[in-house]
Amino acid sequence: MINYIKAELYRITRGKTAINWVVYIFIDLLLIITTLINNLRAPTYQTVAASFPIMSAIIAMVPGAMIAKHYGNRTAYYEIMIGTNIHKLICYRLIVYIPILTAVYFIPVSVAVLLFDHSISTFIAIGLLYLIFLKMLFLVIGITMMLKTQEGAIVPYFIMMIESMLAVLALNSNNDGLRIAMTDGIASVFGWFSATECTLISNGISPEAVSIKIIISFIAEAALMYGFAYLSYKRKWNIRTTIGARV
Repeated sequence: MINYIKAELYRITRGKTAINWVVYIFIDLLLIITTLINNLRAPTYQTVAASFPIMSAIIAMVPGAMIAKHYGNRTAYYEIMIGTNIHKLICYRLIVYIPILTAVYFIPVSVAVLLFDHSISTFIAIGLLYLIFLKMLFLVIGITMMLKTQEGAIVPYFIMMIESMLAVLALNSNNDGLRIAMTDGIASVFGWFSATECTLISNGISPEAVSIKIIISFIAEAALMYGFAYLSYKRKWNIRTTIGARV
C-alpha cells in the first residue's frame, strides 16, 4: 500500500514547475474566497453552505483528472494483469487525495468560519459539510475509476448542477419553502441530495435537523461508489485489453 501511495504522490508532483505551483495556489485561494464571498468579513456556516455543493464539485474534479489521465496508457490493463489487489487500488487513491484536498480547501474554509463563530451548531454544520465533501470525493473517484476516461472526471460536476436545480424545485414546491418532510413524495427524494442539504442549511434550517439524512446519504453513496469502482475492475468494465480496443 505504501508503495502505491508513494507512486501516486510522485505522479502528482512530477514535472511541476514553480509557475505550476503558483497557478495551483491561486486557483485554490480563488475557490476558498468564492466559497466565502457572500460574507467575507464574518463568514458563517450558512455562507459556506450556500455555495458549497458547486465548490466541492469543482475541487473534487482534481483527483478525477489526475486519476483519469493514467488510463490512456493501458494502466488498468496492467493493474489487472499483475493481479493487483482491487481494494488497494481504490483505497490508496482515497488515502492520497482526501487528506490533500482537505488540507488545501476544507480546512482553510472551516478555520475562516470558526474564527467568527465557535457555537456547537457551527461545529456540527462543519462536520456535516465535511461528510458532503467526502461524498463528492467518493463520487468523483468512483465514477472516474468506473469509466476510466478523462470525461469521467467532470461527470460529478454535472450531477451537482442537476442536483442544485432539483433542490430549487423541491424547495419551491414545499409549503414552507424550507423543510422537506419524509412524506412529501418526490420532494422528499430531493431532500437526500447534497445540494438540497446544503440549501436547507444555508436557508436557516438547524444542522441537527438534517444530520441523519446527511450521514445516511454519505454512507450509502460512499458504499455505492466503492462498489462500482470494485466491480469495474473485477468485471473489466472499459478496460483496454488490446491497442485501441475496450471491453
